[in-house]
Amino acid sequence: MIPLKQLFWIALLGLGLYYYLGEDGQEQQQQSGPTETLPVEEVTSLDARSEQKIADGVENVLEVLKELVTAVTNQPDQTETINQLGKSLSEEWDKIEKAVETNFPDDYKNIEDSLYPLIAYAQNQTPDMEQIKQLSSEVKEKLTAFKQKLSS
Repeated sequence: MIPLKQLFWIALLGLGLYYYLGEDGQEQQQQSGPTETLPVEEVTSLDARSEQKIADGVENVLEVLKELVTAVTNQPDQTETINQLGKSLSEEWDKIEKAVETNFPDDYKNIEDSLYPLIAYAQNQTPDMEQIKQLSSEVKEKLTAFKQKLSS
């Protein structure tokens, strides 16, 4: 059995080491300069700020989707434009994909079930306009519902 006096000194030593090592880590972080903010795709823990970044990313995807629908409706013969918008759609989604997958796995699966086929059709050498219109509508509904979920 350890005498009470020795237990006190062991606890005091442990507490001292804890504070010493903890402060050393904080000093190193302060000396290295301000911390960089993580890009949206690297945000994996969910807080209000990262949730807002996801919502902003969803808004960007919706904007590109709107441009794609406009191009398909008004300029169906402009394959190059439609291909580029499909690529842009993929790039915008990629920015938030990891955060959505990590924090909202069910929503992620639901969105991607329609989004990936839409991107594939839009980037196809001869895009299927009817498929793009149908999938665009589905993706818009899913992204809008997801964005509303984030804001609630």
